Amino acid sequence: SNNLAELSLNAPSRCVTSVRNDTRNHRFIVGTCAVSSGSDNDQDYTGANTSSSPLYLLRYHEEMNELAIDAQLNFGEEDGGGSNEVWSCSSCPIDSNLIVTCRGNGETALWKIPDDALKEDELDFYPDEDDFGNDTSNRNEDINKSMDKIANLELGGRRVTDMQWNPGCLPTNSDSFDEHHGDIGTGNDQFNDANFLNVQSGKKEVCVTTWNIESDAAMQLDQITIPIPNERGVIPNPAKASWDPHNHNLCAVTVGSSIAILDLRSPLKVVNGIKSCHKFGVTDVDYNPNKIHVLASSGQDALVKFWDLRFTASDESHDPDHDLSNSSSWSRHTPLRTLRGGHFHWATSVKYNSFHDQLLLSGGTDGMVNLWRISSISSAPLLDLGGGDTVGDFVGVSPSSDMEGENINPVISYENDELLESANAEDDGSVDTDGGNAPDVRVTKMEVREAVYDLTWSAA
Repeated sequence: SNNLAELSLNAPSRCVTSVRNDTRNHRFIVGTCAVSSGSDNDQDYTGANTSSSPLYLLRYHEEMNELAIDAQLNFGEEDGGGSNEVWSCSSCPIDSNLIVTCRGNGETALWKIPDDALKEDELDFYPDEDDFGNDTSNRNEDINKSMDKIANLELGGRRVTDMQWNPGCLPTNSDSFDEHHGDIGTGNDQFNDANFLNVQSGKKEVCVTTWNIESDAAMQLDQITIPIPNERGVIPNPAKASWDPHNHNLCAVTVGSSIAILDLRSPLKVVNGIKSCHKFGVTDVDYNPNKIHVLASSGQDALVKFWDLRFTASDESHDPDHDLSNSSSWSRHTPLRTLRGGHFHWATSVKYNSFHDQLLLSGGTDGMVNLWRISSISSAPLLDLGGGDTVGDFVGVSPSSDMEGENINPVISYENDELLESANAEDDGSVDTDGGNAPDVRVTKMEVREAVYDLTWSAA
């Protein structure tokens, strides 16, 4: 389905997360980053004067094709009224009421969302203004909610650029959801005790901190420092990470133009890496949720690439005395696939669908959001998306009204760098942006007014 549901929050935003524990509703949380002017003219979504940058809890209803606000989540006066921009947020996969945020002052904290914000109500969940008449106080009171701070994650004030929960926390990976509700553990003794990690970026290094977060506390476990290689022409991007859903001890972290592989059990921590993945720098990374060893990445070269980690080890990696924690020991490898033409500027985000690994999203600073179907390297054969069925629900942080955009035909490169599909091919091998029977195509695209910095899929 190409139906677009659009909602304006009257505030810029850089981060979005799905409510991962809610598998019944399409719920999302957006963090705003408005810079206060200090005047009385600053207004939030409800029209109230405020200098805050709150979170917004959104819900999409399929039958009405409507995206609406369930709650405006405020940080509270004791924390400066939430006046600092929200740069990163992540919803707990076990408890819908818990969320971790990082704000512009460097504060990273665990918050509890009030129960009445996560409401279940009738179909007409988005009331018209006429229902309130000229008095919007009841509407504001119904939408405005204050969160309670559970714990601070002490990180020295450096801004957090990414957050990841251990996939072992997911109810689908546990024997019983009820057993782990309220106890945010990995659910398996063989896993590391860490159930959460955050990434911080510096000029010369990337810092990864692991935590054990419970419903009422957060305990720091380890801190891993990865030097950023000094590469000409590469400006380090805010580092991103992805936790391996198949091996909960492994994580992939972007480091300049390369990707480092961490093993939380190893004394060295950094056990491998892929060198020079993207020209100018890697912007995002995501593991395939269904197929082991496969990793997707996006970069400042406007490309999306896929990697098989079984081929990342160098010839020297078999030497027990060889130190693979040094990026100079990593080797360059040919990607499994390369998606070209989907973006004209930096590709800032790439996200696999957590159920169907044929589907993934990519967004960029060119304002393009692409939905791809890459079946040839997925865990299942070609997925037929014909018949107008909905292929998935996703939210970008800056929606717009132009669904079709310009007529561009992406190019998909294979391992030998031959072009599988070309816009100028005589055999009409161009990518069909409306789908089709080819194994690797761009299903649809959406062009927005602003740069896209984050994307997420619905958990439902």
